[in-house]
Amino acid sequence: MESRDQFNMRDEASQKADGDIDRVLRPSRFDDFTGQRAAMDNLQIFVEAAKQRDEALDHVLLHGPPGLGKTYTVEQQFAQQNIECVPIKGNASLWGFIVDMATVVSLRDPKEHLFLFIDDCDNLLLHGDSVNTLKIAFDENKLNYNKQMMAQYAQLTEEEQGYIDNFRNEGRNGISIPLDNMTIVWCSNYKLATKQDVNKAEKGSNKWFKFTHEEALRRRLNARDYDVDMDTAWGWIADCVLNSTPPSMKTATLAQKEEILDFMYKYINRVTELNITFAEKLYEEIELDPDGYPTTWEYDYLIHE
Repeated sequence: MESRDQFNMRDEASQKADGDIDRVLRPSRFDDFTGQRAAMDNLQIFVEAAKQRDEALDHVLLHGPPGLGKTYTVEQQFAQQNIECVPIKGNASLWGFIVDMATVVSLRDPKEHLFLFIDDCDNLLLHGDSVNTLKIAFDENKLNYNKQMMAQYAQLTEEEQGYIDNFRNEGRNGISIPLDNMTIVWCSNYKLATKQDVNKAEKGSNKWFKFTHEEALRRRLNARDYDVDMDTAWGWIADCVLNSTPPSMKTATLAQKEEILDFMYKYINRVTELNITFAEKLYEEIELDPDGYPTTWEYDYLIHE
């Protein structure tokens, strides 16, 4: 499914006349692609299984290359399942994440199951302190921050201080935020270490300890990795552009979208980027210079040896 031979888009597109391109790149073809569809299918299975068991859905971590539509994927799946989720940006420090979680849990109805979507959580997964805190949180089903926080606390708004105060540990430093009756879906460009990574590292080294903690968190987060080759990455991008449409491309015609995708696939080994943002840049050039954009594409968006 992922191989060039099976969907062979580059060869077909290069051999067909312009009038045939719409047939080659017809959106229905993308139902067969891995990538975004695979991620959506996994999420759907997780949600439906949890509903059938009448139990909380396991926490899920989706990892994949940047710019391939992970955020679109999760948001679409929540919408299709009629689930209202609370989004939290993960590109924060551990303390910033703690404040956000204290706010969300303070405002929630504990009787209602809570779905959280934590996007761009690379920063949390890159640091050992955060990884260990999260690992313990999923073991104990509560998020603990057992440090002095006078200076950090003083910088918060009065409202934020109130949310933190809701979870203070009486007689001790820090706070403890319950994670009962909630499901967290994480998205990250950073891949947590696997068991194979741990085994390859020199035992007792800093890398070995780092990988060991990451692998332990990985198991607790039900991680799903989407390491894809260039063909599959293009398929993921095409699926998003044609079926989801990035906000900046809402006014693009189907012919324009297909021309952009055809250009990206034809020069897949020479494009300066391979992500959704790149497709948006190409469309911006169409809008800026409707007559001269092909020349701009060739000179500014391809690697020239």
